[in-house]
Amino acid sequence: MSTSTKLSNGTLYFEAQDGSQVSGNRTLFYSMTKYTKTGGSATSIQLALWTSEQLWKADAVTISAGQSKAKSWGGLPKASWAPDCKATGYMVASSGKYTTPTVTFC
Repeated sequence: MSTSTKLSNGTLYFEAQDGSQVSGNRTLFYSMTKYTKTGGSATSIQLALWTSEQLWKADAVTISAGQSKAKSWGGLPKASWAPDCKATGYMVASSGKYTTPTVTFC
C-alpha cells in the first residue's frame, strides 16, 4: 500500500508492505519514506517512520529542489512496531512536521 501528501514545495511519499508479500515472513513488514522537493531553497530534513508503537527518525540530510531523498526501513517485526498493521510516513523539516495518510498493510 502507498500514499502521499502534497506539500507546498514537494511531495512526501510512503509505502508499507506486509512481509508475507515481500519475503514470505508474515511476522515482518517493510516500508519506505521518500520526499521529492520541487521548489524552494535547500533545506534539512529527517525522514521518519511512525507507528502506534514507535517513531524512527533517519539522520538529517540536506535536499535541494529537483532532488529526492528516500529511507527504506527494512524488515521490522510487526509485533513490536505495528501490531495493528498501520504505519505512517513522517518528515521533520525546518518549516515543520509533516505526515502522510496512514497505510494499513495487512
